[in-house]
Amino acid sequence: IAIVVSSVFYYIWLHIQFVREHERDLMTAQRVKIMMTQIQPHFLFNALNTIRALYAKDSPLADRTLEDFSAYLRQNLETLSQTELIPIAKELEHTRLYADIEILRFPNIRVEYRIEDTQFRIPALTIQPLVENAIRHGVRSREDGLVTVSTVREAGAHRITVRDNGVGFDPKHQQDESHIGLKNVKERVERMCGGTAIVESEMGAGTVVTLLIPDTSQNGMKEQGQ
Repeated sequence: IAIVVSSVFYYIWLHIQFVREHERDLMTAQRVKIMMTQIQPHFLFNALNTIRALYAKDSPLADRTLEDFSAYLRQNLETLSQTELIPIAKELEHTRLYADIEILRFPNIRVEYRIEDTQFRIPALTIQPLVENAIRHGVRSREDGLVTVSTVREAGAHRITVRDNGVGFDPKHQQDESHIGLKNVKERVERMCGGTAIVESEMGAGTVVTLLIPDTSQNGMKEQGQ
């Protein structure tokens, strides 16, 4: 009996170890997939072309843009080893790096930030993909495109809103490639911090994506003074 019981417990232990290793492999694969979806070849190519063109007319701006681009790539690579939630301020910084480069390419768009709440954590690559999606598929074709990023604290949750005045789409049909970013963000927010993603869009009027992050000690940083 002792041998059988010991064997059962040993089998259970081996099974738990296998499951943990499998979960780690899945998480690593997911991080690589997310990172690669955020560093699209077209963005790399266009960003480098923009920097090259700037050197012909504004070298200081070209230098700053090159630094921003390098920082953007470095932060994307850091997500490969990022398994924990990150401060909202860090994600906003990453978003600004991306948006500033895109604004140089498309002077007809603006990205505004209305940040009232910074005392919480979120999954890496949460806001930046939403802003990228808003620019690429929403406001880029507008004469006066506007993307607004806002954060506020409300009862029991931290609310993040990414709003654009772009072309909009039918929320019932988000299966095409242009909306994979929205799906990835939704899944990560739900899985990593128990949050909720709400997508509202109207053809010709724009899109609003709202993220509700539970106000818990795990996600909040007020106690840590960060």
